Amino acid sequence: MTTKKNETLYIGTILTVIASFLMGFIDAYTFLLQDEVFASAQTGNLVSLSAKLFLGEWRETMSHVWAFFGFVIGAFAGEAVIDRYQDRGMKKYSYYLLIQTTLLFALALFQQQLTSAVMLFSLGTLAGYELTIFRKFRDTSVNNGIMTGNTRNLMGYLYQVIFNKDSNAKAHLTNLAATVLIFMLGVGAGTLTIQINASYNLWAAFSISLLAFAWTTSHPARSP
Repeated sequence: MTTKKNETLYIGTILTVIASFLMGFIDAYTFLLQDEVFASAQTGNLVSLSAKLFLGEWRETMSHVWAFFGFVIGAFAGEAVIDRYQDRGMKKYSYYLLIQTTLLFALALFQQQLTSAVMLFSLGTLAGYELTIFRKFRDTSVNNGIMTGNTRNLMGYLYQVIFNKDSNAKAHLTNLAATVLIFMLGVGAGTLTIQINASYNLWAAFSISLLAFAWTTSHPARSP
């Protein structure tokens, strides 16, 4: 049982690392190419949406609306997928990634034909889905695409480490710091990819997701 738990924790952590990188990678795409909208950071979207709304810039608000509602639906769908596949053992990760990889393939393949509204809605859906599905970095609960909560928790654990000498807090602090760094690296990699060729971004995201899917599919489950 312990071996199986460790196996689940190991795979879950690797996939959360990949998800954090991908969220930064895709946020770079939406920010630079889709009217400075964020796929995952809905606080920023709501601030921009509300400011433009009260300034009377009605049309400019719609890009944020599409991303926000896509995120809401993605988070809801993520809960439904977890509920459906959580009892499938290690295979559940393959199901999770198959859905994600299929969506990214469709977006990459038809990116020149899709309207901005459809793209933002779809990427918002992907962000909500990933944020719901992949939330564990070792024993630490993290937000793979929303760094506000991670940063607040980071400071909470830092306080516990400095003033209470809490060894568990130190482990959580390290895990959260790694998550933030990986997200930032994803943003940087996404930005550099766009500078080379904007269309490569979604294809690269699809390729990363496909490799993760192939790994979980071929990864042998260890006997307890």
